[in-house]
Amino acid sequence: MKMKKLVLTTISLAFALLMMVGNVDAQKKYVTKAQMWAESGERLDTALNAIKFAVTQEKTKDWGKTYYVKGLVYDAIAQTENPEFTNLVEYPAIKAFENYKKAYDMKGAASFKSAMDMKFLSLSNLVLNKAIEAYNKENFEDAFIYFEQAIKINEMEVFGGEVDTAVIFNAALTANRIKNYDKAIKYYNKAIEYNYGEGDAIAYLAQTYKDKGDAEAYINTLKSGFEKYPSNQSLLGSIINYYLLETENSDEAFKYLALAREKDPSNPQFYSAEAHLYDKIGDKENAKQKYLKAIELDETFFEAYYNLGVLYFNEGVELTDEANKITDNDEYEKAKKIADDKFKEALPYIEKSRELKPDEIGIMQTLKTLYYRLQMTNKYNEINAQLEQ
Repeated sequence: MKMKKLVLTTISLAFALLMMVGNVDAQKKYVTKAQMWAESGERLDTALNAIKFAVTQEKTKDWGKTYYVKGLVYDAIAQTENPEFTNLVEYPAIKAFENYKKAYDMKGAASFKSAMDMKFLSLSNLVLNKAIEAYNKENFEDAFIYFEQAIKINEMEVFGGEVDTAVIFNAALTANRIKNYDKAIKYYNKAIEYNYGEGDAIAYLAQTYKDKGDAEAYINTLKSGFEKYPSNQSLLGSIINYYLLETENSDEAFKYLALAREKDPSNPQFYSAEAHLYDKIGDKENAKQKYLKAIELDETFFEAYYNLGVLYFNEGVELTDEANKITDNDEYEKAKKIADDKFKEALPYIEKSRELKPDEIGIMQTLKTLYYRLQMTNKYNEINAQLEQ
């Protein structure tokens, strides 16, 4: 008899629960309870279960507030410092935005639209900080996910059409890091539309095409970028390298250098690039003249001094090698003197390079070699002591 009474009690409770769930107000209580826990930051696991249940119920599955509160729950999980709740779901900040956005235009949303606008503003900062944090940890997968989400959040009405071009560019950059080339191309193009990064952004876009294996798009992007930004060294250098190193078309490389000089004749970088090109094809004398022209235009141009010094130094090495093949002592001494003269020509340019960059170990080692070769004992001892410090 007692056992029968227990069964009847259980049946009665089950029936009561069914009646409660079937009632509109009862179903909405799940949403209300979830909101209360989300706003207090307590029982977030229970809040999540409650709101997930509300989404399945006939009376609350199409109710705007359900998704607003679902957003609140995910938002609270994203910001909690309680270790019980931090790993309840992946990317809770993103899920919060998705639910706020869904709720925004649903029935009954008018009463909490302003609250969601404030949530979009705070989420924008939260998601961006997570993107930066992931990037600094070299977790480029997550960094891209968050940067892309930040773009979507910033498209909401509350931002008034304001565009954060740095976020767009970083989305492209991280997409490229994870070899998602199509997304990288999409966001680089979007950043370029807003003139972000000018020629450098176009150079990144071109490199993405190259990484993707599209050589034609690579060179065409470089060319169109160079037409728009003729003084951009990255674009110019990439075009020259493409024609000189990848297609061995020095005529095209010289053509682009000539175009660059026409548009900016006082830019020493162009003469330095042309000197490098002449050096590559073996025309040492023209290379020297172009480096000297670059130095004339900019007396602090480190690369021109250093490369010119290296050019003379390498000529000295080649002449020394030739001298060492000579067996006749008199002829050897003559050849050795010619080689040493080249080292002497290199010396002032390498010394000037060190003056401009005094802490460069490579330059100091080159000077050590020159001082030894030219029997400049005091300077040799001085620089050797500095290298041993």
